[in-house]
Amino acid sequence: MILVKTFYAFNDLRNYSYLIYDDQTAHAWVIDPYEANPMIEYIKKKSLRLKGILNTHQHHDHTRGNAPLDAAFGCGIRKLRSSETVSLSQDHTLKTLDTPGHTMDHQVFIWQTQERPLALFSGDTLFNSGVGNCRNGGDVSYLYQTTMDLIGGLPPETLLYPGHDYRVRNLEFAVHVEPENPSVKSSLLVLAREKTHELPALTLGDEEKVNPFLRLASGELRANLKMQGSDDRDVFYKLRSMRDNW
Repeated sequence: MILVKTFYAFNDLRNYSYLIYDDQTAHAWVIDPYEANPMIEYIKKKSLRLKGILNTHQHHDHTRGNAPLDAAFGCGIRKLRSSETVSLSQDHTLKTLDTPGHTMDHQVFIWQTQERPLALFSGDTLFNSGVGNCRNGGDVSYLYQTTMDLIGGLPPETLLYPGHDYRVRNLEFAVHVEPENPSVKSSLLVLAREKTHELPALTLGDEEKVNPFLRLASGELRANLKMQGSDDRDVFYKLRSMRDNW
């Protein structure tokens, strides 16, 4: 069975790092390691064989744990071409896609079985209830196209594993631009009682109910932005600009 272990860093950036592994072969891959020591301890405890380290992009908070993990296991840091795959098991793979926008070197990783997507490790392209910013080497026009391509190309049941936990703040922005959205309201009520980093992964279908960047056709959202007749791309740009200053 393929399992995903999530590591949450209690830092200001609220990073997520991931270990995906086969509990039968013990083959494992790390994605975006922030803190190496908890991952090293877990890998040793489970007697896993770390096959490599994958980074969605080269910002330091996504590569910080690379060197100590490589030193501990001699696994190497892999840079894959777009659409290249690595094997998780006989029937499961991780597929890489180039997703420029947050940075121009950004990639995501899709866990799939027999080409059926199961989960998206989205780095800083797509967050719970939001998308990445473009302030440090990115481009919002690429981010728009990347986001639309991902959502259009993956089934709604695909699980989302983002690079950071910004869910509460993103939902507060979502209720600002679409205050009558009942899904946003109910999500905020849940998060008032729960620790976000302890909750299970949501699906892309869940995201389409609450994420304003995926709700560009919403009449309420467009009315609040005074963009009823605008192109989706322009609405996305406006939302990103507003969120940058939120």
